Amino acid sequence: MAKRKLNSTEARQGEKGTPVLMILVVALALCALVFVGLGVYGWWLPDADVAVEGPVPTGAPAVDTAPAGGTVAPGDPTTPQQ
Repeated sequence: MAKRKLNSTEARQGEKGTPVLMILVVALALCALVFVGLGVYGWWLPDADVAVEGPVPTGAPAVDTAPAGGTVAPGDPTTPQQ
């Protein structure tokens, strides 16, 4: 195989074809599209802390408002007000 002699300008040049800048711009555009898509998807999802309206489903655990000792005194600030 014969070696081809290159001058310094030819040796520094990349291969002809798709420019790297075009690949970077397309990749950035795809990233922006995914980012916007995830933002829209997150906007449509319901919030996790929203209370469900209606009756509590059966089998749901009861909420215990009593202190760790188990009894509540009438004047105790942790006693639920009615």
